[in-house]
Amino acid sequence: MTYSTSLKTTGKAIVWHSDASNSFAQDDPAALHHQIESVVKTLHSKGYQTTAFEHSHQVARQVAMQQPDILLIHLQTAGNAGYALCQQLKQQSDTGCLPIIFVGSRSEASERVQVLRCGGNAYLQLPVSSEELWLSLQQHLDTAKLVHQLKRDKISLSLKISEYSQTLVQQEQLKQVLTQENHALQKLAFVDGLTQVSNRRGFNQSIRQRWQEAYANQQPLSLLLCDIDYFKRYNDTYGHIAGDRCLRAVADALVRGTHRGSDQVARYGGEEFAIILPNTEQKGAQRVALSVQSEIARAQIPHEGSLIQDHISLSIGIFTLVPQNPQISHEVLVQGADEALYTAKLWGRDRAVISTDKGLLSLSANCCLCDYTQTSKAQSDTDKSPPPPATREFTGEFTKTFPSSSPQFSWPQLQKLAHQPR
Repeated sequence: MTYSTSLKTTGKAIVWHSDASNSFAQDDPAALHHQIESVVKTLHSKGYQTTAFEHSHQVARQVAMQQPDILLIHLQTAGNAGYALCQQLKQQSDTGCLPIIFVGSRSEASERVQVLRCGGNAYLQLPVSSEELWLSLQQHLDTAKLVHQLKRDKISLSLKISEYSQTLVQQEQLKQVLTQENHALQKLAFVDGLTQVSNRRGFNQSIRQRWQEAYANQQPLSLLLCDIDYFKRYNDTYGHIAGDRCLRAVADALVRGTHRGSDQVARYGGEEFAIILPNTEQKGAQRVALSVQSEIARAQIPHEGSLIQDHISLSIGIFTLVPQNPQISHEVLVQGADEALYTAKLWGRDRAVISTDKGLLSLSANCCLCDYTQTSKAQSDTDKSPPPPATREFTGEFTKTFPSSSPQFSWPQLQKLAHQPR
């Protein structure tokens, strides 16, 4: 039986009062019916649509279908079946929080204990005033509403967490794509497309960073500037496609000639290359230069147009500094290596020239290790030998001397020196 209400529906309630054919039904059936009617009227007056059933299976099915806000079981008519149904509903996830209130006229403590033991929320002794009944029921209804709200909030939160997790996954995937694209763009921006070593922009960025690190740590920073000897003649002899292959082979040889991950090879421009050697003293830079020369000689790239070799050779300028003044730019290091490179080309090519405080040291595959000292203008004026041809200005003129004490090295010995640790 369903009791509808003209008021705005607040919720749904199910009442179970079965027939009186059980051991609990010892009271007057008319009195029992009157007690149930008073409960229904109270719920009806509060806007609850109330449905009454007489059998256990009806109650269980309707609870599953209607999902009511409260279930009232009249203990004296439901008997042990009421306890069993209560226990069954409390064990199910969808009805575990349903307020189940037992009502009856008996006042034995054992019945209250049994109600609580089977999972019932409370036992209300009838008769009771409508106000007291409602206040008792309202407490359980409010608790149930709060539990249902928490469940809905939990579901909503779970959905939001799931959506947020998916968003994070998508953002991470997007970040990886952007990172890959950024690396690709950086490669295009800072890597030479032909030789796959750093380009001039990459060199400029790296030399500034290494210069600042060297100043902060007060460590030596070495720079090698390398120029392919008579490369224009190479292009004229073999063509520009072969010239590109030559540049790639030289770049590979320079990379092989450096042995540390922190060393950086860059294409400085045209046929010129640079090698940045962080935390490397002059002796270490000299060994790298020898190693590079050794790799170039081992490559044996033919060069019929060369005036000094039948294969590709390099001229190398080396300069090492420990930055002492933060106001001084790294251009000082570049200028020093560039002047050493010019000197190497001026004095025969196929050699490395190291700029030092005392002068210049020349290392050649075909010559001995020689001392070059810088003299003043007055001293050079007294030298009757003709000055070497020059195409740029120097702060002074260079006079070449070969001291008798200078050690003589063969090319295999120079190769051995190149592979000594820095």
